[in-house]
Amino acid sequence: MQETVLAIIFVATIVSLYVRPFGAKDWQVAATGAALAWLFGPFGLRGGIETALDSANILAFFLGLMLVAAGAEAAGLYVRAAELLRARNTARGRVGLVLILGLGITAVLSNDATPLVLTPAIYAAGSIVSRGTTDSSFAATFAADGASLLLPVSNPVNLLFFERFEMSFPYYLATITPAAVAGVAALAFVTWRRVPASREAPEPPRIPLAPARNALPAVAGIVVLAVAYVAGGLAEVPLGIITLGGGVLLFAAARLGGPVDIRTYRRHVSFGVLVFVASLLIMVENVVEAGTLNWLTDLLLGLEGHPALLTIAGAAAIAAVLSNLMNNWPAALLPAAIIGAAPGNHEALVVGALIGSTIGANFTVVGSLSTVFWLSLARQHGANYSAGRYARRAFAPTLAGLVAACLVAAFSV
Repeated sequence: MQETVLAIIFVATIVSLYVRPFGAKDWQVAATGAALAWLFGPFGLRGGIETALDSANILAFFLGLMLVAAGAEAAGLYVRAAELLRARNTARGRVGLVLILGLGITAVLSNDATPLVLTPAIYAAGSIVSRGTTDSSFAATFAADGASLLLPVSNPVNLLFFERFEMSFPYYLATITPAAVAGVAALAFVTWRRVPASREAPEPPRIPLAPARNALPAVAGIVVLAVAYVAGGLAEVPLGIITLGGGVLLFAAARLGGPVDIRTYRRHVSFGVLVFVASLLIMVENVVEAGTLNWLTDLLLGLEGHPALLTIAGAAAIAAVLSNLMNNWPAALLPAAIIGAAPGNHEALVVGALIGSTIGANFTVVGSLSTVFWLSLARQHGANYSAGRYARRAFAPTLAGLVAACLVAAFSV
């Protein structure tokens, strides 16, 4: 009976995140689902509190990401990016630059920061109706998800797996980063090659950019944050604490470059996001503990015993399907909880599920939070891309990235 009730609660919560009954916000839906799962689930009061406390570093990471993204915007980095893009004379040149910038931003500031910095820059650099602008815009969101596996801090999903399975920073760099490099290289190459080489980018509209700020302090702050991630990872310092420090550092850097509009921080920093993250953690843990998802457990664990490539590819496919149905944050919680609850070492399953929850989340507009951010920003600038158009554009590069990452990962585990 408990399994059935929790299954209904879980499905109803996921569906409600799409339809938002009575105009409810995402965090309100997630909090309601978590409260009901907590009430009817096996965890009890103590178990729920322990789960919330165990997620403190992840919550700190999310808060730090919001502060970092706000600092990047306040420092005027998107204006600098727009200036660089305006200097490119061809559509392929702009797409190549967007891919390079997107890789760097995602690696250090996370995939959620990439559309926030690059999307306004792309639409400030060229006409909304030009092919070059459209190709560049899609390249930005593809780069965000394609590069999101590079480091533990490149995607909140990475940190979830990093903590749940007690990975060390050197292990991540040796085992997962090579697969991530192969995946983003394949995705970026397919994205870039699909842009006609001979197509000239139209003359950009002469819309004045915002007044230039001194971006040097912000760039220096990002370099310091990148070094801190590596040093802190090797020293096993919680990455959430480092990210929070980075958010404070970016605020100081933005302030050195000129006055800071506090409204920028109000747009980016949402404590509802923290409630959303913690609520889904509690709900999924209750659902898995109650045995509601035993079928998924059997499906995942049944992949073991086969060659590493088949295990990794199978886990990646399952995680990718789940991510594109319900978004990769709640989807990643499922395999992470299921694999974590099974005794023994499940390295190939972990790596495959992580690949599918990051690179594989790029097939649809709902697969990743960064894609949702990108689509919202594109619409604010007058570009309206349908879900079908996105899926058609995303399929080939995402599949190429997924296959390349799985192939390289099979040699690492």
